[in-house]
Amino acid sequence: MVKQKIAVIGAGVIGLSIARSLALAGVEVTIFERERIGAGTSTKTFAWVNSNGKNPESYHALNLDGLHRHIRLQAAGPSEGQWFRQTGTYEWAVKEQAKERLETRVSGLKDRDYAVTQVSADEITARIPELLIDPRSGNIWYFPEEGYVEMAPFLARLWDEARRNGVQLRTPVEVVDVEEGADAVSLRLNDGSTWSGDQVVFAAGRWSSSLLGMLGQTFAMIDADAPNKIACGFLGYTNPQLVQLASNIITPDMNIRPDGGGRLLLQTPDLDHRADPAYQADTTGLIAQEMLRRLSRVFRNVEGAQVEKLKIGQRARPADGKPAIGFVDGFERCYVAAMHSGVTLSLTVGALVSEELVKGRRDDLLTDFAPTRLLNKSVEDFPVFSTIHFPAAQ
Repeated sequence: MVKQKIAVIGAGVIGLSIARSLALAGVEVTIFERERIGAGTSTKTFAWVNSNGKNPESYHALNLDGLHRHIRLQAAGPSEGQWFRQTGTYEWAVKEQAKERLETRVSGLKDRDYAVTQVSADEITARIPELLIDPRSGNIWYFPEEGYVEMAPFLARLWDEARRNGVQLRTPVEVVDVEEGADAVSLRLNDGSTWSGDQVVFAAGRWSSSLLGMLGQTFAMIDADAPNKIACGFLGYTNPQLVQLASNIITPDMNIRPDGGGRLLLQTPDLDHRADPAYQADTTGLIAQEMLRRLSRVFRNVEGAQVEKLKIGQRARPADGKPAIGFVDGFERCYVAAMHSGVTLSLTVGALVSEELVKGRRDDLLTDFAPTRLLNKSVEDFPVFSTIHFPAAQ
């Protein structure tokens, strides 16, 4: 029996997860990557794994499935590598409007049986002794199933399983043309070589529009190369701090999580409108200074804090903010998987895309996320959606 032959374009977290699942299903898989594993958005992310404030219900269900797959795969892992830190998330608000939004969201999550409990200021400061809680703060909520992903060991785990099951990685190489027909799909590469097979999966994140352009189609995605708060955001990485933090904390000032060795990863969503990918982020500039000023309001013992690295994450954002997962041609040769929340969704997307390509069965979780709604349209064809700079709305 001839093996099904599929190409995956992109070796980020989505591409590796899809390739891994296809290989486990017995498919002959080749990944084409123009730089290296994880070179794009996958290693410039807060990597918060959650389904917190993900609406509508279908998007919540997809993210919740992703969260639970991380929990299960980490528990079943044979290697020493731990990538999913299921440490939970704490969140609270100070301003009245923010308090109301948080309480409304928590109420909705409880209706969905999402794991959430209330903790007191004394309880959270007993767990995180250096934490400073503003006396104006409202209820403090804890989401125990959530966590964050350490991207390097996670990408290593995905690639190890993919490689051991026969996946071939070609890098650095760039796809310069795609031709699809009734019997096959072929790729032309910048080194002059070609590939031909049964199907190709575009898992190139924010570069998805360029690939679909090779098929003569437009694809409505927000431009992550232009400064905008929807597709771009700052990530600050500190030097080691005398802070006992193991979890994600979503504070009125900023989002913070551990980043190994006492370092902290900082996110300030309300400053993201200043993020411009065309410029090198300055670790001593105004954004870094503001991050450190806010950090001093959140923790004691951070007087010597410095921002060692300041990155600009560029998110893959379809024009309506929701994932685009499915075939983009009438021959069912070309398939796209483009989305924000790729870290949370990666394992679910890998499994469900594999099931559709190998067995021809599209899971109900994907019903609302067909890419046809974005094909041959522009961003201007969709209502402007805004990221409320209240973390779970990211």
